[in-house]
Parts: sequence; structure tokens; C-alpha cells
Amino acid sequence: MTHLDPTRFTCEKQRELYAYWLKVRGESSMPSRKDINPMDIPHLLSSIWMADVLHGDPVGFKARLFGTDLVRAFQLEATDRRLDEFSFTGDIIKRMTALVETRQPYFWKGPFPFETDDFKGYSTVSLPLSNDDKVVNIIICSVHFYN
Repeated sequence: MTHLDPTRFTCEKQRELYAYWLKVRGESSMPSRKDINPMDIPHLLSSIWMADVLHGDPVGFKARLFGTDLVRAFQLEATDRRLDEFSFTGDIIKRMTALVETRQPYFWKGPFPFETDDFKGYSTVSLPLSNDDKVVNIIICSVHFYN
């Protein structure tokens, strides 16, 4: 299992979500959705989004939850929408597909996907969830926007 380096994360919320994910996964390689209790992390929810994995060829993703920080930054509500509906999600889909294949969490930092005066870049910590500790069926992410 690859371990992320939380010192590279760009905000405390990402470190907190990663620590929580490690705690609730226990001896498993991945926790399940039922292990995640929103009441344990209410202060993190605004920066979190979750995607259901739509297994097929190719793998697809559908937003299950899209926190208010993300709604404001992207100026859209993505809950219950497929990622491939949006023009800027190609690289995100590639990274998430790799996560599904490897079952490994990742940290990514880069430019904001379109021009805005509000943000220059963003980072994400993306973590797999699994009902059976074998197949990733949900990905939970903490996103941080910065100048």
C-alpha cells in the first residue's frame, strides 16, 4: 500500500481527511462507505466531493456529493452528474481511473482547469472506498483551491 506524504498537502482539511480515512480503514486496504460517518467530519464536508465508480469499459464516474466549496469554485452543482459531462474533467477522469485500477490513494496539485480571478490552482487528496476491500466503488476527495 502506498502511503501519501501529508506534509505535501496544501491544507489542513486534506490532512484531516487522510488521517480519518486511515483510522476508519483499520486493517483493510480501503474503508467502505459505511465506515465514513459525516458526523465525524462535519467541518470537512464543504471541501469534499465523492464519486461513484461506474464499472464498465471505460470506467466512468458520477458525483454523489459535491461540497459547497466546489460548487462556488466551479460555479456549478455536479451532484448526480457524470464527470464526462464536463469539458474540463478529462485529466481528472484519467487520475481517478488509475486510482480504481491501482486501488491507491493519490495527491495531485496543479493549475485550476479554467481561467478565473479567484484561483490559480487547486490540489486534491483522492481516497478509495470499497464494499469488499477489493474493488473500488466510491472515491472520496478533499479539494483545496489557492492563489
